[in-house]
Amino acid sequence: MTPPRPTVMRLFTIGDETTHVVGDPECPECQEEYPEPCPCGGLIHAAAGEEDEEGTPWPQTRCDVCGRSEEEID
Repeated sequence: MTPPRPTVMRLFTIGDETTHVVGDPECPECQEEYPEPCPCGGLIHAAAGEEDEEGTPWPQTRCDVCGRSEEEID
């Protein structure tokens, strides 16, 4: 019997965060309510981003497959 192959986690960067996990629907580094499905089949991850004029933080987003942000997809 062949032993199982170790799973390799692939990480990618959003802004300054390099700890988002490709393909992980429960990515521990994502902001609340993320990741969410992307039309390409990947997952859109979110990291802390800029604040608007009222001080509300807006996340930086990026798909782990196509690389587009949520803004580009909308």
